[in-house]
Amino acid sequence: MPKVTLFISPAENQPGNYLVVVNGEGFFGSAGKKVGARIRGDDEWFDDKLFSIADPFARVDSAGNFTLSISVPSSELNEDWGKDEIYALADIEGSGTFKSNTVTGSF
Repeated sequence: MPKVTLFISPAENQPGNYLVVVNGEGFFGSAGKKVGARIRGDDEWFDDKLFSIADPFARVDSAGNFTLSISVPSSELNEDWGKDEIYALADIEGSGTFKSNTVTGSF
């Protein structure tokens, strides 16, 4: 079963920035296909479009896995008042869109 996992952590040696990592595993039928991710803020009424992670060379590897990452300022993850709820939508060329877990924090 394909799985997408989102990780958000303080970026090393970059005060005020966070490392956003989207990992995918189990995409066995998608080896060699392009992959990208859209980062969203989870809200009750509508989800905020925050930013995308796009790398023209990012592809699912032969084992069915991928990793995308980007360092962003905390303001990019601060999607509402109080706690922020962030998730990723991974887009796999020709295979669809897959939602990650939700990461909660105060960014």
